[in-house]
Amino acid sequence: MRALICTEFDGPSSLRVAEVEGPDPGKGEVLIQVIAAGISFVDVLMSRNKHQNKHEPPFSTGMEVVGTIAALGSDVSGFDVGDRVAALVYEGGHAEFVCAKVFEVFTLPEGCDPVQAAAVLSVALTSEMALVEKGQIELGETVLISGAAGGVGRTGVQLAKFHGARVIAGVSDDAKADAARAAGADTALTYGPDLRDRVKEANEGRDVDIVLDPVGGDFAETAAHCLDWDGQYLIIGFAGGGVPTFAANRLLVKNRSVHGMVLGYYRWHKPARLAVAAQVVLDAVAKGALKVPTQPLEDLAAVPSALSQIENREMIGKAVVKLS
Repeated sequence: MRALICTEFDGPSSLRVAEVEGPDPGKGEVLIQVIAAGISFVDVLMSRNKHQNKHEPPFSTGMEVVGTIAALGSDVSGFDVGDRVAALVYEGGHAEFVCAKVFEVFTLPEGCDPVQAAAVLSVALTSEMALVEKGQIELGETVLISGAAGGVGRTGVQLAKFHGARVIAGVSDDAKADAARAAGADTALTYGPDLRDRVKEANEGRDVDIVLDPVGGDFAETAAHCLDWDGQYLIIGFAGGGVPTFAANRLLVKNRSVHGMVLGYYRWHKPARLAVAAQVVLDAVAKGALKVPTQPLEDLAAVPSALSQIENREMIGKAVVKLS
């Protein structure tokens, strides 16, 4: 099979397309013929040996795929050869075939666009698990989302709307505000010291029920003040560079909570909850409620250039490579 191979940790430009022997599914695994695979910043990290999960060369990048089940390993139930699925993998997605653990494989609903599903799978699962599992989002609540033009932020906007919430997007500039509104945000506000006042003005004079924060940094301290009584602060990451601290007395006096949320926990410890979230995400894609701008690539050979664009913050939309 053809695969994009990393043989040395020298970044995207060192990746090469090669003919390699295809994998065989082991116990509890399925073999997937890949239709489309997402391309993201974690692939850049893998190519430089900076990803939290270490990979031994030679290996293929790619951690989210959509495809057709080509073979079943032992002890696999619930799937048949020929089923169309989406899956999370730990490596190997940028290849014609990849093996996935059966509990990280999800049935693709009828009408679900494989390119869109591959584009949003991991970030949308992160947003969905945070909003529902940790934030316990309810109809009519208001969610403030930082980095709302980014991957987790944009899917967070759309999924919060999908669950019937009002969404206030936090962004760094006017262009990103336009992108957040295009994604469905009711209001988009640029960061600043008066953010809380503008949030309350946009929310009929009250604070918000949930903050979804993949940014951290300076935003966090201001956003924490935007929480209403019994509000939930959801920490997804620190893209802004700074790790926030929270004054415990301010959490106490308004019965607020702060939650960390990492997708890996549900992959490793609560796969049944992950499967429920995946069905919501893929249903939202099939219904057109979850959609991001994509940059489809027609061949594996184009992936290294796309990864370089991602690394240099030049990529517009989500890159996806189509393999069949």
